[in-house]
Amino acid sequence: MDRTGKAYRRGVSPEPSEYFLAISSHLDYARRGRCTEEETIIMTQAAPPVDYLGLGRQLAGLLGASLEGASADAMKELARAYDPSANEARISAEVFIFHKYLIVQACVGAFPESHVERVIGGLFAALNEKATGLQFSQERQNAMEQMWQMRARQFDAPFTKDREHFLDEAAGPTYWKQSITQFCRNVCEMEHPPNIWAGGKGPSHEASQCVTAAIDRLVSAMSEMNRLHFSHLA
Repeated sequence: MDRTGKAYRRGVSPEPSEYFLAISSHLDYARRGRCTEEETIIMTQAAPPVDYLGLGRQLAGLLGASLEGASADAMKELARAYDPSANEARISAEVFIFHKYLIVQACVGAFPESHVERVIGGLFAALNEKATGLQFSQERQNAMEQMWQMRARQFDAPFTKDREHFLDEAAGPTYWKQSITQFCRNVCEMEHPPNIWAGGKGPSHEASQCVTAAIDRLVSAMSEMNRLHFSHLA
């Protein structure tokens, strides 16, 4: 597996409409699965041997919390400003994918390399078990998986560049610009897209700040999970 998480994606791209139809109930699950502060403390209790599905359910809870947080709100506002005609279901779906991608990338950096694939597999299994519980057809589940694969491939290059920028101490204060720009393109592909970074403030800059804070929270939570579940490997 490489540092961009490409080992977790296979297949071809579906028609978006099938995915957006399926994702609405999936978003409801993720929101219901969000973690309170007390639940975050409980979920990080160590329990050897490693329960990858259990870890995946905890990560799904972090995803749900992110979808209720400031970064999700900021990305939705940016999408509406970028394309006022955009369908709300599509915006919500793209916000879900964006935050799922952040979770996967945070896992790559937070957990031991020899366990990362199984940890992320646990996340996917946790999401899939809820999709099954919501009685999604296999066709819809396949569409969701294929849309995820396509979007994740699209995010790989911009996120890699953004991460390099983030780690550069001499870089400016606005982070994740290319990934956020790609998010906007996913909401609506335009022949002549506007420059969302023009000026010194606006929805894109707010999104940048909120995404940076969201990633910090994910890294902090996963670092604690790693300490409790994998510290014996050090």
